[in-house]
Amino acid sequence: MSLPRTLSIAAEPQLRATLVEQFAALGRYALRVGGLGATAEEWPDAAIFDEAQFNPDALAGARARGCKTRIVLIADARRSPPEGVDAVILRPFRFAELVTLIDAAPASADVGPYRFEAGELRTPSGARVKLTEKEAAILARLARAQGATVSREALLRDVWGYGPNMSTRTLETHIHRLRRKLEPIPDRPRWLKTERDGYRLAAASEENSAF
Repeated sequence: MSLPRTLSIAAEPQLRATLVEQFAALGRYALRVGGLGATAEEWPDAAIFDEAQFNPDALAGARARGCKTRIVLIADARRSPPEGVDAVILRPFRFAELVTLIDAAPASADVGPYRFEAGELRTPSGARVKLTEKEAAILARLARAQGATVSREALLRDVWGYGPNMSTRTLETHIHRLRRKLEPIPDRPRWLKTERDGYRLAAASEENSAF
């Protein structure tokens, strides 16, 4: 299943324009401008930096706050990955090699007794729970937030590509359907929580305290 993963590209204008065009053509990435962002809600699934745009202090701060974004650094000379960087790719590189590095670590999370990984939701016995593409994309976006609340606006942007002023019940409909698949009592959700401005996945400690 192809998921719309969020991807940030920070590079000089010509390189960024080329990469944006190539990744957009693949049709499975929600592309963003710039780096990681200041808050957990803004952290993408993956980010590409060229060396001139890379800020190690900003990355260290994000990692300290729990950022799990996969970071790929474009370098001019062979080097080990700096602290917090997952992979380094040397110029000149093939686009297919970059895609492989970006896709190496899909979002994953425990959702109650289920495991969500590589776009699939599985029961404790390993059986696959059937999800639509959008349902899987919602779980992937929530999994990346590591228990933090993801706003309704961010979900509509990253899963559907909608702008901030879009009025629709699409998200609520998909959340309702997900809960019917996940929750023992869908009207009293334990694992897919509603917050004031969005949704989040409950942490294991919250689940344990519910018994």
